[in-house]
Amino acid sequence: MVTLHLNPYEGVDWDAVDRHTAGFHAHTSHPPTEGHGGADPPDTVIDDYHAAGYSVLALTGHEYNVEEPTWPWTDWDRDPAALGMVAVKGVELGGSDGGIEHDLLALFCDLADTTGMSVHEVLEAVGDRDGLAVFPHPGRYHEDGAWYVEYFRAHPHLLGVEVVNAADRHPTDRDTWDDLLERLAPDRAAWGFANDDYHGRDEDYPHDRSRNVLLLEDLTEAAVREALTGGRFFYQHVVEDEPPVVDAIRHDPDRGELAVEARDYEFVQWASGGAVVGHGPRLAYRDAERVGGYVRARLVGPTGSETGTQPFLLA
Repeated sequence: MVTLHLNPYEGVDWDAVDRHTAGFHAHTSHPPTEGHGGADPPDTVIDDYHAAGYSVLALTGHEYNVEEPTWPWTDWDRDPAALGMVAVKGVELGGSDGGIEHDLLALFCDLADTTGMSVHEVLEAVGDRDGLAVFPHPGRYHEDGAWYVEYFRAHPHLLGVEVVNAADRHPTDRDTWDDLLERLAPDRAAWGFANDDYHGRDEDYPHDRSRNVLLLEDLTEAAVREALTGGRFFYQHVVEDEPPVVDAIRHDPDRGELAVEARDYEFVQWASGGAVVGHGPRLAYRDAERVGGYVRARLVGPTGSETGTQPFLLA
């Protein structure tokens, strides 16, 4: 009999948590560079995301532009506590001469140079620094998830992949994610992230179009880390109107049913193995055809704006 092996939302007190908007991939013009970097200074980027309602933000300078993280914010006269925000230290690794061949978001750590290192060595270094890691825009590099499997199996602090980058710049990101999930399940999850990859309002990377919604009882760095590690968040992609809002996710183990309580959606799809295996806010996963080692829900609004859950692992 099919059972729910991992529910990332198990134990969430839906009446107690607050929903905090978060971005983990944003570039600034610090330090000034003629290469591929951000167009706006850190204080402007922080202010813009604060004004948009974000309470968690990572400024992730490119490895080939920075020697250290864009940190602390007080260097630009911005105090995260006074703003009611959690500032996440981070760098987008990769792309430098002699560095790793796939970009990697290194969060909560100060690693800023991968010269001469393999991807495994970089991930080990991130872990040694008590950091967390995410592979951005996987569809830019690989059509399927095979390349990623060994890294997820070897590094528990590797959390997931971007499934929406900027204004869905690489539409196959979610296909790569599905293939990766199919290869990993039911032993390992890979969480899905959505990030602006922001480079400035005058660049081809729109502001506040791809974001994450964290379920937190307290706005602290520790709570943010716990939500990210446990998958207690949703990804969102904004087209025109605001994406659907998830109020709660319920699981009935006796009936083998997952149910999404939500607002402002046109339809709900359940995906597994890269295919749609169910429609509507409820899924009887034992009865659905073609369900593999995981399922995930995708809620779509009137103009195509999207909210997605993390995967539920089945065994």
